[in-house]
This record gives sequence, C-alpha cells and structure tokens, in this order.
Amino acid sequence: MTISLEKFDDSAILILSALAKEFPVPTQIGFSDLFGSEQDDIDKRAAHIGVIAFLRHENLIAHETGSASSFIITRHGLALFGEDILSHLKIKLNGDSFGL
Repeated sequence: MTISLEKFDDSAILILSALAKEFPVPTQIGFSDLFGSEQDDIDKRAAHIGVIAFLRHENLIAHETGSASSFIITRHGLALFGEDILSHLKIKLNGDSFGL
C-alpha cells in the first residue's frame, strides 16, 4: 500500500514555516489563516485539522491557550530547521552577555 503525503505536506510545510518565521510569538494557523482562498475545499480543511493534531501529538507544535488556532513551534519543531534551542540558550546563559 502506498500512502500519499501530498495533503499532509501542503499543511505541514505552511504550518511549520509560519511558526518558525514568527518564533517565539504565538501564531494563528487555522485553515482560514493559511488557506484563505480555499475555504470551500472540505477535504483540504479536514486534512489541515488532521495535520495540526498530528504535529501536536508529535510535539512539533504547542497550542497557545489564548486562542483556538494560535500555536508556537516547539524545540522539536525547531530542530527540523536545524536549530537547537537548548544549546542556544546554554551558550547565552553561560556567556557574559547578560552581566550576571
């Protein structure tokens, strides 16, 4: 059996890219936020909802409680972009840049 990832890719790439671009600011990633011109595409909307559930389950994104469709990318999500936020913080905290 072959599994098509096309619907997954459409939403996942937009979601993760939008959240990485705005990190650490919570960002709206609802269907209408990312696919405004495709509001009538019921299949694409359902896939988008499933992608959000999958990304949350895999700890790639986290829900920001202030809004129904507002999320942030997690450290696991940032790792997909080659960013290690924990190493970054460790370097910053161990440096003299804060005068601590």
